Amino acid sequence: METVSDLERLFATAEDVLAAAGLRAGQRCLDFGCGHGNYTIPLARLVGPAGEVLALDRDTEALGRLAERVRRVGLENVRTLFASGEPALPLADGSVDGVLLYDMLHDHYFSPEQRAALVAEAARVVRPGGRLSVFPRHMTDRQIARDVIAPTRRLGFEQADEYHGPVVHDDGITEGRILTFRRDG
Repeated sequence: METVSDLERLFATAEDVLAAAGLRAGQRCLDFGCGHGNYTIPLARLVGPAGEVLALDRDTEALGRLAERVRRVGLENVRTLFASGEPALPLADGSVDGVLLYDMLHDHYFSPEQRAALVAEAARVVRPGGRLSVFPRHMTDRQIARDVIAPTRRLGFEQADEYHGPVVHDDGITEGRILTFRRDG
């Protein structure tokens, strides 16, 4: 069972990461592969009641656990979406201010071709001036250069920030790297 203090410690770390990524109050953001919400809930707190978080995952059990967590903490600005497992996103072009691709772009979930399609889809839904933030966990430097940095640049993004420090991974805190890109606009 999760204790409130354990969750708050995880959420505080996640909030620091999200703030470093340039996400802020009033924004509409997508957490792709949200799991049970270790970044979704802090993001919902960060964007506040004027913002919205779209939490997308293909794991219905994780989405159910997220819905319970959201209810327990009293948030009303999170909408869960079921994903088919394909890189296509069920959102309109330019419809979000930020997309999180945290611990998603690796061989366990997607082939290199699928990663390219997902990055292109994420770029499609980010409005001008918006952010694409990537936690490239389980990826080599070569994969990051090929599958994250090069495609985002080709798609009209520039690197806005590179965070190194405590990050949430699974249900713990570890050291990590977050790359955030800003869409030209």
